Amino acid sequence: MSFDGDFQRERPSFETEQDAWEYANDIGSKWYFYPFYFLVSESGLTIVDAPELLEWTVGKRVSTIARIFKSCSELEEAKGMGVDPFVFLLEVEWENLYRAKQPS
Repeated sequence: MSFDGDFQRERPSFETEQDAWEYANDIGSKWYFYPFYFLVSESGLTIVDAPELLEWTVGKRVSTIARIFKSCSELEEAKGMGVDPFVFLLEVEWENLYRAKQPS
């Protein structure tokens, strides 16, 4: 997934999650355009594993997380932000959205 929520799915089959992560770690220069990697369900709709600091995305829909990425990328403070600060911004935005939906 890119900063703006655009994502690309790779379709190879893997025997284990570890095999999938090894593939992701050896993806070449694609990481420059899509620096955030997730493992998704067979249907491609749900995140089933995520890298450290993005574990909160596990179990959530890819489309939901893509919308949060897009929303964060449009914030003025996100302009020019690196991966690590952006990850923290994503979690803050998710928490704000989650809390806003909780009944008082």
